[in-house]
Amino acid sequence: MTDYIIQRIKDAARITDVIGAFYPLHRSGKEYTCLCPFHDDSHLGSFKISPSKNLYKCFACGAGGDSVDFLMRLEGLSFPDAIRWLGRMYGIDADDGGYVAPSNAGIKPQARPLPPPLPTLYLEDHLVSTTEKSTDNALCNHLRQLPWSPGQSARLETTLKDYHIGTWCDGHIVFWQLDEGGNARTGKLMWYGPDGHRDKQRPGSVGWVHSRIGYDDKNFEVRQVLFGLHLMRRYPQAEVHIVESEKTALYCAIFFGQPERHIWMATGGKENLTAARLQPLMNAHRTIAIHPDRDAQEQWSQSCQQLGYNRAYVNNLMERFWQPADGEKADLADVLTPRGSE
Repeated sequence: MTDYIIQRIKDAARITDVIGAFYPLHRSGKEYTCLCPFHDDSHLGSFKISPSKNLYKCFACGAGGDSVDFLMRLEGLSFPDAIRWLGRMYGIDADDGGYVAPSNAGIKPQARPLPPPLPTLYLEDHLVSTTEKSTDNALCNHLRQLPWSPGQSARLETTLKDYHIGTWCDGHIVFWQLDEGGNARTGKLMWYGPDGHRDKQRPGSVGWVHSRIGYDDKNFEVRQVLFGLHLMRRYPQAEVHIVESEKTALYCAIFFGQPERHIWMATGGKENLTAARLQPLMNAHRTIAIHPDRDAQEQWSQSCQQLGYNRAYVNNLMERFWQPADGEKADLADVLTPRGSE
């Protein structure tokens, strides 16, 4: 295996081809992203793939490198074996001088067959019902103290119940992700302070129920859904409004009410406004109003266009209510301050 052949194979290897042979990729501007395979990653955003640089980088666990590094880390291959793997993918024999068979010309490289997908993880119903027994947590108590109108105050507790908000045994608030059939996929655990803002300085400020209960990730796969997705069947005629944060979805549901006309769901992250996450809504031909945070206007507008779904549009509610004092990172929960009337 000569240095010339090694470099030729490395030059031929496209990072998107290699990682895409193992995991579905999601476009994010000029880059791609997927769940990081090198740590317990449950949401898109930290693992970046750059076609222009032909490199990958996870900004959560620090893993990064080129296609060879990816294969060595993922498959436990030695450097020569990783080069041979890539050579087979691109029709280059790493051990005979780099001869490329004519039959390979113009043929899209193919990696080894992917294993069949693992079954979706579904959590037991009693986990949801157990946490719902208490909403005595910092976020719920903050919501109760806001100067809502009488109508908004009346539906606050109903809204918490509709979204199955609960408290984990250590005090985390639980935002359950229930699919369109009402099945629990997982729950997002988050710490909030008395002011209703996330306590990001507290150790373990974000966690996941499936990790806490120690599910066997060799036999099942966590497939996340929108927070609030389970409400789509209860309100089949309602327009669906999408925001980023689970707290904002709760806030807007209390503020506006009328779920038979408008239901609120959350992606749980800026990178999660994807066709995969919105597919159940598109399959049901639902109208989707998208509400980006102030600092995600351009990103979510582009993501909305990339959906290729003509019943999704970017709503201008943020622009109507936003004021400079709200800041450039404001979301609807920041700008829709209760006014004491509906």
